[in-house]
Amino acid sequence: MYAVIVGLSGVGESLALAILQRGHTVAVIDKSEDRCKKFAQEVDALVINGEAEDNDNLKNAGVEQADAFIAATGDDSVNLMVSTMAKEFKVPQLIAIVRDPEHTELFRKIGAEVVSPDGVVSEHIYQSLSRVLDFLFMGKDRKEIFTVKVAEKAQAANRKVKDIRLPNGFKTLAVSHMDKIENPDPGLVIQPGDEVLLYATSRDNLRKAIEIFAGSGHIGSC
Repeated sequence: MYAVIVGLSGVGESLALAILQRGHTVAVIDKSEDRCKKFAQEVDALVINGEAEDNDNLKNAGVEQADAFIAATGDDSVNLMVSTMAKEFKVPQLIAIVRDPEHTELFRKIGAEVVSPDGVVSEHIYQSLSRVLDFLFMGKDRKEIFTVKVAEKAQAANRKVKDIRLPNGFKTLAVSHMDKIENPDPGLVIQPGDEVLLYATSRDNLRKAIEIFAGSGHIGSC
């Protein structure tokens, strides 16, 4: 996985370290020269000192090849701007740290995954990116993002996304196939061994949704 992270304070730095420690590749952009120098001395990663709103800085960070883009500055307006720019570069996954809940809808309109900063946010984002088989509680509404590995005899195996009927409140966000992240286009065929990233607005029908991909007998109580 290759991730571009904007913002090295707080969540951004913690997330970059978490991804690097797990053997993935990261590029970071931050306008603070001191933060950039300190981070570059600590890790083996591409560190760019400058404004992320500059197209050249985004290109130099490799945004055109990125699997994921995380806007993690402390300014929602900057996060919205750079997320919009990353979308234009067709980055498959956009995640934004949003400080003011009233701004959430603006980010969702551009297709960004919204996360509020809390004590466990960096680990939650990493799990989302890396398709860890786990449940990720996303805020007070208890919306969740989780991943299910597709079993050979599961209902979804060898079927197109458009032919898979998920329960109400569930949506396929992405499919990881042989370490490549795919958008869930209607014609994409889900194959055994793939990891499917799902979004749920509640836990109603959770077991049913999981069994579509994992098959029966693969999950405990939920």
